[in-house]
Amino acid sequence: MPVAAPGAAEAAEVSEASGASAAGRRVPTLGRAVAVYTLIRVGLIVVLTALLELAGKPFGMPLIVALAFAIVLQLPLAVLLFRRQRTDLTAALARAKSRRTSERDRLRSELTGQEPQD
Repeated sequence: MPVAAPGAAEAAEVSEASGASAAGRRVPTLGRAVAVYTLIRVGLIVVLTALLELAGKPFGMPLIVALAFAIVLQLPLAVLLFRRQRTDLTAALARAKSRRTSERDRLRSELTGQEPQD
């Protein structure tokens, strides 16, 4: 298991806060990252289903069987083909979690730092 350099965690936090990924690209918003990744995965299913339907037509393969095979086949293919989009989605999720955590901590400190109002 690789060991990160002492300042690597801080550098990752800074790049997440600025909206830049480790590759120097801007991290898309969470909604955009989810939409893009979902659309390309669904698109891959559609393409695979069409290919399997055409290849299975001489054998009488039903559309539902081609769709089932396409769903199973797209799982490993998506891991291989869509690495950048998956990385963007992971970075967007990490940034959203960081924002939620800091907001929760800020609210918690406000609540515990003030006197209860009766």
